[in-house]
Amino acid sequence: ELSDILAQMVGELSALHIFVYGGDMRRSTDAVAPASLGARLTRDDAGGGYRVDHIYQSDPDSPRDMSPLARFGVNVNEGDVIEGVNGVPTLSVADIGALLRDQADRQVLLRVKAKGGGDREVVVTPISQGRENGLRYNEWEYTRRLAVETKSADHIG
Repeated sequence: ELSDILAQMVGELSALHIFVYGGDMRRSTDAVAPASLGARLTRDDAGGGYRVDHIYQSDPDSPRDMSPLARFGVNVNEGDVIEGVNGVPTLSVADIGALLRDQADRQVLLRVKAKGGGDREVVVTPISQGRENGLRYNEWEYTRRLAVETKSADHIG
């Protein structure tokens, strides 16, 4: 509450770049760090798992910034269905995020059913939520750049 009051007082000064941060914060012992596969997923009960609706794109010149599902050797495509994570069926939990808790930067085994059929297992390294936010922004930036290049016939930067 004190932080809120101080923030409101600083806001009345109409000064830029003045911030108020909370004091000492206790860290919870049961803190959970969510992870992401760098894609939009939709629960598909009929398909048997979570369908990959969209894999975030990135500039091919920055391979470090690629979505985990778009990395070389993973071979997961939009329309594929993720049936399991580390041997646990994805439909056995309310959200696939529950299976990805504390898995950022750790390899996980996905059971994937291809859009055309055929199951396979792939190893992927999920990213943190913060990196996923950056990935979304990079996609926005990259797709805007592609749109400008297309509409200008490569005459504008």
